[in-house]
Amino acid sequence: MKTIRKVLVIAVCLAAGNAANAQLGGLGSMLGGSKQSAGASGDIGANVNTFVTKSAALSEMTGRAVLAINAAFASDQSLEEKRAALAAMTSITNPQERAAKFADLISTEKAEAQKLLDSGEMEKRMGTLSSEKKKMIGQALLNFGIGSLQAIELTKNGQAIIQSAGANPMNLPKIVPVKDALPLLAKVAGDAGGFLAGVAKVARGANISVPAVKADSKPAEINV
Repeated sequence: MKTIRKVLVIAVCLAAGNAANAQLGGLGSMLGGSKQSAGASGDIGANVNTFVTKSAALSEMTGRAVLAINAAFASDQSLEEKRAALAAMTSITNPQERAAKFADLISTEKAEAQKLLDSGEMEKRMGTLSSEKKKMIGQALLNFGIGSLQAIELTKNGQAIIQSAGANPMNLPKIVPVKDALPLLAKVAGDAGGFLAGVAKVARGANISVPAVKADSKPAEINV
């Protein structure tokens, strides 16, 4: 049963990654395809450590991005609460705990932003934002787009690591962090064609510059 669950998780992640890849290509100037290789080779432990480091950085960048989108519309009190929560997360030194907190942040902040988007409130208020907040939204979309591209590549890389570990049962405990990270990566990759595209459309309607995202794009530093 454990093997079946592992295969299902990988299949779902890859399906989301492939769907997101197609969506990324269809967003025109918003996003471009990635050409990076997703192969994994060599020492399993080193590959897992690299994967975990990249996955943790991705979750933090994406979490900060979606929080920044909400921060642009937040009241002063809500904004202070978001800043306090972010400060608490960044003070966590345990990598796994910190990554878990940012995974939760992505989920809660995205739900808040999606509600704002679906209700039409985001479109109604977008044009009234200050130039500083509009810039922050553009930067947040850039970073979220970069995260979506990276999530697709990391999902493929995670599959390669798991496949290479399967040849030696002694390596199976080492790949647990990879399997744990795959659902979040699938979620971020899948958001490219839905959440990200929706916010980007509203932003462009408010004459906000949304930078094109390519495989070599560098994330912006966002001050919430």
